[in-house]
Amino acid sequence: MKLTFKIFGIVLILIGITIMIKPQLIFEWLENNLESKSLYFTAILVRLVIGVLFIVAAKQSIYPTIIRIIGYVALLAAIIFIFIGHAKFEHFIGYILHEFKDYASFSAIIVLLFGGFLFYAFSKKN
Repeated sequence: MKLTFKIFGIVLILIGITIMIKPQLIFEWLENNLESKSLYFTAILVRLVIGVLFIVAAKQSIYPTIIRIIGYVALLAAIIFIFIGHAKFEHFIGYILHEFKDYASFSAIIVLLFGGFLFYAFSKKN
C-alpha cells in the first residue's frame, strides 16, 4: 500500500510540474471535458477510492491522523458531488477553472507540496 501512495505522490508532483510549465494543457483539457458526464462520474469515483484508501492506509504513514482526515475529506467531496448533481458540478468546476487560471503557479506549488508530502509520509517507518 505504501508503494501505491508513493506513486500517487510522484504523479501529483508530475501534475504540479505540468501545471507550472504548461498550465493551459490541464485547464484546456478540463474545459473541453467539462460537460462530459464521464468527468463527473470519474471525479466521484476517484474521490471515493482515494478516500477509502487513505483511511485504510493511514496507519502505515508517519502522519496517520492527517492522512485519515484527507481520506474523510475526499469521501465528503464525493458525497457532495453526488448530491449536487452533474449540472451544479459543471458550474462549480467551470467557476473554479476561471478563478484558478490566474493562480496556476500557486496551484502548481500546492499540488507539488501535497505530492511531496504523500511521498514522504509513506516513505518512513512508523
